[in-house]
Amino acid sequence: MAVNSIITGVGSYIPSRVIDNAYFVDHQFYTRKGEKVVKSAEAIVQKLQDISGIRERKYVDKNDDTAAMGARAAVEAIRAAGISAEELDGIIVAHNFGNIPPDRRYGEAIPNLAATIKNRLGIKQHRCFAYDLLFGCPGWIEGLIAAHQYLQNGSARRILVIGVELISRLLDPHDMDSMLFGDGAGAVVMSAEESDKPKGVLCYTTYSHCLEELDYLKMGDSNKVKGTDYQTPKMQGRMVYKYAVTHMPPLIYETLDKCGIDVANVSKFLFHQANEKMIMAIAAKIFEEKGIQGEIQSLVPFMVQEIGNSSVATIPTMLDQILKGKLPGHAIKPGDHVIMASVGAGMHCNCLLYTF
Repeated sequence: MAVNSIITGVGSYIPSRVIDNAYFVDHQFYTRKGEKVVKSAEAIVQKLQDISGIRERKYVDKNDDTAAMGARAAVEAIRAAGISAEELDGIIVAHNFGNIPPDRRYGEAIPNLAATIKNRLGIKQHRCFAYDLLFGCPGWIEGLIAAHQYLQNGSARRILVIGVELISRLLDPHDMDSMLFGDGAGAVVMSAEESDKPKGVLCYTTYSHCLEELDYLKMGDSNKVKGTDYQTPKMQGRMVYKYAVTHMPPLIYETLDKCGIDVANVSKFLFHQANEKMIMAIAAKIFEEKGIQGEIQSLVPFMVQEIGNSSVATIPTMLDQILKGKLPGHAIKPGDHVIMASVGAGMHCNCLLYTF
């Protein structure tokens, strides 16, 4: 019998604080050079919506921290898996900024976020490891890959993998790109199960381009206020878009080839929810090269319009919503081949093929 790495529980936490596009019409936007943007805020906001598809995003409650979101998603996943938290052999938490407490504009790296979440869950078992994974937006998928390897080598039976991001407190209100992002958390319990038929995690591929691509996403000064210690996320949007559309399709084909599965047999493509235009461009390129006919919307779920780009949390949040029947028009049934693929700061991109 084969040992498979199976998702046995899913959970997510989507903050209740809704930030629609009207929230930004009073903002003053500046260029990276510190020059005020002449175009009206209303026009800027409308253009962003036209390109990204984002109508609203979710921000965390002012009294919450990153660990609180991650712990809430974790509790749901553990409950869905039908186990006690004490039965976990490990916790892997993907994020980018550490634990950000209320009223802070920076993350805390010590103690690490996984340890803090383990503490919030009240887990006493010292053999349950807890570590963080910093890998940009693809961090949660990379966490699945790491969990799969633990399960396959027999050193663990159940691992909690969380993707959580609280970015709203770090955003530069004078940067147009700040409108793309939101907060959230998603989690799964990965378990080792024996079966005559391979399922669960089948194949995966990771790319890291870290030369001229290194600065496509980085921390930097506010567009308006220069020379301070306060750093905020900065993105070269056009270069990120070009990178994703160039590298994601071959990455996905390479992963499918490893398993001998044709792209036409993939039931769903769960892409990182960065922006609608980029997701559509990646999907179109994948389908055009293989001559697939059909409606992209039926194969590629979207949540970016309502949650914004919550970084490492977008894919596990979307997976949770689909499996719980909360994303209209989309369902996953036993035997379905599902591609999960992401791209982000580094630059990194990765892909995982999972059979339910």
